[in-house]
Amino acid sequence: MPPKRKRRGSAGGDAVVLPRTPGLRSDLECTVCGKPATMSCGGCAGFYYCDRAHQEMHWSYFDHHESCERTKKQVARTQELREDIFSAFDWGRLSTEMIDENVHTRCTLLEKLGVHNANEYRRECPCHAKTPFGKLPPVADTRCPPGEDPVTSWSRGLDEANWQAYKLENWLEKRVPNSIDARVRELRKPLPENWDVMMSCRLKALVEHQDGPFKIPEFAPKYPTPITLHTAATIDYAVRQLADFRWRPPDAGPERGVCVDVLGAEKEVDQLEQTIIALHWLHYIDRPVAHGKGDFVDPPFHLNLIGPEVPFDAYKSSTRTYGVTAHMYRGLYHEVKGTIWSHAYARKNFLHSPHRLVFMPNAGIAAFTSWEPTLKMLVNEFGPVVIITDYTEEAANMGLKELKKMVLREKAAARWNFLEVQVNPYRQPVSCKGADNAMPSYANGFIFGMIPSDFTYGDGDEKCDEVQVVDLSSA
Repeated sequence: MPPKRKRRGSAGGDAVVLPRTPGLRSDLECTVCGKPATMSCGGCAGFYYCDRAHQEMHWSYFDHHESCERTKKQVARTQELREDIFSAFDWGRLSTEMIDENVHTRCTLLEKLGVHNANEYRRECPCHAKTPFGKLPPVADTRCPPGEDPVTSWSRGLDEANWQAYKLENWLEKRVPNSIDARVRELRKPLPENWDVMMSCRLKALVEHQDGPFKIPEFAPKYPTPITLHTAATIDYAVRQLADFRWRPPDAGPERGVCVDVLGAEKEVDQLEQTIIALHWLHYIDRPVAHGKGDFVDPPFHLNLIGPEVPFDAYKSSTRTYGVTAHMYRGLYHEVKGTIWSHAYARKNFLHSPHRLVFMPNAGIAAFTSWEPTLKMLVNEFGPVVIITDYTEEAANMGLKELKKMVLREKAAARWNFLEVQVNPYRQPVSCKGADNAMPSYANGFIFGMIPSDFTYGDGDEKCDEVQVVDLSSA
């Protein structure tokens, strides 16, 4: 047990001993030990306890006295975050409120939507969330049939995704200018960022007018496609609104596109084909809006999926300008970055591109010390925009705090502006709230990060140890 600290209440006096909570659900767990909970914090209602001893331990030894008021504000946002999902999806209440109240589980939600254990949805519930890549039952593992080399299977899936994107672009280009593009221009002047608007304005035209020989997933409120496309939507949002690539110097040339390094990739590997096609659709919708301004980069997108859970190294380059290329690297970013930039394709198209994004989905950088060498490398490199997401607002706040500490330790404050924590409008519309706390939780739920400043930082420049934080949350 840690050394005893002076107990403090909300006003700095004696510890607050909270009464047993009547009507507490039986499936909730103690925040401290995981046993069935019998009471909750009376200050924030955000944490649960099996007895008063663990309640007092959490308050004193685990510093809940410092975060109680902050947690109260976060818990109060629960309904606000649900409302966006209610308005966008017919199944929004099932995926948020009913999961939080234990009426539905992820499995029963996916069963009701008809996608349980199906293709890209197979890691979205506990059934296969931790199953190693390539070890899924053959009926669900459509990417790698029994006996086939996984790299060959992965490459074939990527070719299929790009072929679908090619047919989509050809079909759409025959209708330029037409009612689809006129509708898009009219409805984006500008539009708020949320799932409802994305589906009804940015994607609905594609669904309503489809008559080509290819498959476009149904972007209607009754279909569950956003459950797996939130990664693509978040990357698209970061490129358009947060990275501010439109105003970076266009010295990369027209043949170069956006390079996105996805760090800590896990289920993103299984959902890569859908991510590729969705990025292409979303980018095409913006092209008529940006056309003529010369301020938005054209395709291709290049994705590097990197992480210790990536199943194998795989490199798939393409000369097609309409496609999205992708490579996979097994390992930690600071270990494999040299390998990434050793490939001729990456050196030619993206090494010196001003349109580089490092995306760290659901990173938990405050909880996992394995991120430290990667963060140290990033803060000492001038160039890429770093966008990080986490499940809860508290985890994102703690992550941003760690990021700022790292920048201070490396005396690199002059290189960076910080993106303060904000709600991701394209978070996964399924609650991930745990049984041991009441804080709203969603995959890719909250965004923060850092954006290179305009300061020209050369190797001979003196390092700066003064932090100037710029709030870009309204970007």
